[in-house]
Amino acid sequence: MENEVFAVEMRGISKSFGKVRANDHVDLKLKKGEILALLGENGSGKTTLMNMLSGIYYQDEGEVFVDGCPVSIRSPKDAFAHGIGMVHQHYLLVNVFTAAENIVLGTKIKGSFSNRKVNEQVQEIVDRYGFDLDPKKKIYDMSVAEKQTVEIVKVLYRGAKILILDEPTAV
Repeated sequence: MENEVFAVEMRGISKSFGKVRANDHVDLKLKKGEILALLGENGSGKTTLMNMLSGIYYQDEGEVFVDGCPVSIRSPKDAFAHGIGMVHQHYLLVNVFTAAENIVLGTKIKGSFSNRKVNEQVQEIVDRYGFDLDPKKKIYDMSVAEKQTVEIVKVLYRGAKILILDEPTAV
């Protein structure tokens, strides 16, 4: 389809680190509701491409479109504003906090902080997506799979509609 609007479209994306060209005029299209896997050898630029989409890096060349509109993603905050969230292969969790506390860490909370309210909000997401996760459980008591679930719920809590999983089987 010539005029199809994609959830995400990256056109002619290039990124260099010094003399190393990590991405060279890469195009990527993602339809709404589609699950897409980027496959390639180690060092082929997959994570770099996703880091640009999630605001960790900014491309040297090329354009990014979300829902057919051109966007500039220069930070993870920009990415979340466009509904894009990334779960990195190395988790960023505070071991002595609960799942819910980790999920809301770094977000603005209206009014005063309430553990009960935060636990309820996290439980709503857990229930909506069918995850098996106790919002009150401490990270240090969790399996690797539970920690990965916390990271996924974290980006969903922040409003991600497009979820990027960087090497989800690497942990």
